[in-house]
Amino acid sequence: MSLTAQQALKKLPQKLQNFFTRYPPAPFKKYASTPTSTTADDANPFLPNIHPVTNKTHNPIYSMRRQSDLYKLAYKFGVSDLLPALNNGKMFFQEKYDNKKPLRGVVNPKGHIWERTLEARKAAIQEAVSKADDILVEHRGMKYKRRLERRKTEQKTWV
Repeated sequence: MSLTAQQALKKLPQKLQNFFTRYPPAPFKKYASTPTSTTADDANPFLPNIHPVTNKTHNPIYSMRRQSDLYKLAYKFGVSDLLPALNNGKMFFQEKYDNKKPLRGVVNPKGHIWERTLEARKAAIQEAVSKADDILVEHRGMKYKRRLERRKTEQKTWV
């Protein structure tokens, strides 16, 4: 590494310094994008690798949570491109929201039942109010009907 790269490394948080010391950044070393041998030079610390003698798969050196912490910290300092490829292909930050499908209920919300039936109830109420006099006359009789007619003729006007 050049002198300026070493100075830049010293300005990074201790967690990233330790990672880049143990696993040099991507421009200086190419890491495998698929699982390889644990003894290979290009073994990715974020991927499960296979031991050459026992043919057993070893877990990644960095767990998913630690990978996420490293990536987010590197993103904050603008060096996320120098990290090896992630195991799960997860996306972070803005690209996560750009590629996310909206929830079905957000695009076409169902709504509460009172919202769905509001128009029908308003129409039923309006119809019932307009027929209120007829219903009252039917139940109270002709005496009430004459009283309503008298009220209409005796309406006071302020002329």
